[in-house]
Amino acid sequence: MEVIRNQAGYDGTVVALGNFDGLHVAHMTIIRSGIQYAKEHSLKSGILLFDENTKELTQGKIDLITPNRLKLELLENENLDFVYMERFDKEFMQKSPLEFIEYLVNKLHVKAVCVGYDYSFGHKAQGDVNMLRQFGEKYGFEVFVTDAVKIDGKIVASTYIRHLVKTGNMESAQRFLGREYCIEGKVEQGKQNGRKMGVRTANIEYDDNMALPCDGVYAGITYVGERGYRSVVNIGKNPTFNAKERTIESHILDFSGDIYNEYVRVCFLKRLRDTIKFDSVEKLVEQINKDIETVKNMEVEI
Repeated sequence: MEVIRNQAGYDGTVVALGNFDGLHVAHMTIIRSGIQYAKEHSLKSGILLFDENTKELTQGKIDLITPNRLKLELLENENLDFVYMERFDKEFMQKSPLEFIEYLVNKLHVKAVCVGYDYSFGHKAQGDVNMLRQFGEKYGFEVFVTDAVKIDGKIVASTYIRHLVKTGNMESAQRFLGREYCIEGKVEQGKQNGRKMGVRTANIEYDDNMALPCDGVYAGITYVGERGYRSVVNIGKNPTFNAKERTIESHILDFSGDIYNEYVRVCFLKRLRDTIKFDSVEKLVEQINKDIETVKNMEVEI
């Protein structure tokens, strides 16, 4: 898969279009429809992604679900031919619907585009699916529109997934995403409280632009390099130690290496309990050991 910036794309492409802030189940349905059409018509399959979340310039700060680093990794697994990365700045944002179509035709050389049912484009979202079809007829490209994807009667959408994550409903978030929800970051020096208790933890320096699960203790998988390990993950301020900073700390089961300054990925499987202020460190350790046993006994596919 080629990542293309600041140059013309392939001749004869099928491009998936959308905000794609989550790369969730519905987004992947759009992308896969494009891959299939490209294979059937000997065209190059791709996706248009932006360095920035497009909605941040139009609606203000929106918590990330899937950073671009992870998007590219996921898309690599889909066997796309290319990802076209574009800056979504004020100049690009002000393109009229016609100017955006001319960009697709002249720079990405589209022969077909794949979009969701609620797709909009152009300055102030003036263009919709019907307008896109009209442009397709005029400029000679096919338009494929994916219907809303529903799970348990609920439309799969990034806004709803953010709600699931922030309320700690990781099992449902996983079903709507099509994978576990993950936070990535370097392991930084913490307060060493875990080590003092005999329960070492990796303190994750996370991106505060990410949607963060609510405070609590979670069963998770921590990936160190290519290998994943069962983990007990704590999000919160460690009330037993009267800490003031919110942290993500992962106790990685069956692991003893030194990973300071290494980049790890923490994936959340299930919320086990609230954060609790214990009367003593001994009672905290007792509860952590119970959490560890719970995670050890879970059926986890790594």
